[in-house]
This record gives sequence, structure tokens and C-alpha cells, in this order.
Amino acid sequence: MAVKVYVICDPLAINFLVNDDIDGFKEYLDSDEYLDFGTPEVFGTEQLALAFCAGLGYGVNESATPKRYPLRSCEEADLPFIEAIENY
Repeated sequence: MAVKVYVICDPLAINFLVNDDIDGFKEYLDSDEYLDFGTPEVFGTEQLALAFCAGLGYGVNESATPKRYPLRSCEEADLPFIEAIENY
């Protein structure tokens, strides 16, 4: 099963993701018609997607708000956010 990974770099969007605030995230999407989350990276397996995401977090201070936040289609909690992006 292919796994999509969106790498979010927008600081305001990341705050909604970190706080698991899907309603705030959707409102944020509705408020700005020029947001661009790019196309997702697509991996053939979950292991490859997780390895890619581990590379994003390498050397990052885990107590700070991340500068890049991966959304993975293999994670149930990420699916509402991915759906909101794809319907944006």
C-alpha cells in the first residue's frame, strides 16, 4: 500500500497540527486562499515513509515546536488533516 507524506513547513499550520486542532486547521485553510502545501512524497511501503520522516526529525530539538511536520496517510490521526489539505 502506498503511503503519502505531506511535509508541512507553515508555522501557523504546524501549531494546529501539534495541538491536534482540526477545526482550527480547517478555519486556517478557509482564511487564506494562497496556502500551498505542495505535493506529497509517495512511498511504496510504510517502512520507507517512516524512514523518510525519521530523517526529517534527525538532530531536531524535540522540546521545541518543529519547523517541518510530516503528515502520513498511514497514521489514523493524520488522515483528517490530509483530507482537509486535499479538499482545500
